[in-house]
Amino acid sequence: MAQENNEVVLPSTAAIAREELLFASLGLVLKAAGLVLAVVTLAKLAIAHQERLDRHSEIQAVLQLQSDRLQKREHELDRLFSADGQQVVFQQEQQWIAPNRRRIVWAPAPKPLSP
Repeated sequence: MAQENNEVVLPSTAAIAREELLFASLGLVLKAAGLVLAVVTLAKLAIAHQERLDRHSEIQAVLQLQSDRLQKREHELDRLFSADGQQVVFQQEQQWIAPNRRRIVWAPAPKPLSP
């Protein structure tokens, strides 16, 4: 019969230390990679957020400009259709014609009478 070997072989303390060092360094590398990934992602998010804020500011400035123009046009329209609107039109036309000039109004030619 063959002799059975029931002895348990334990690794040496140097082998255990090398294995622990290997796993510790592997864990450190994984943590460092995760940290770098998190920092890069945060930087990209910060840049995208700043671009969005810049676009928002531009759109808000254009909106304010258009709103001001609309209010000015509404005010002019209200003045034209007020009770003295005809006088407003005449005042505006006087600004277009130089002083001491004659106004010429062209009327359509009368239709000839048919015999």
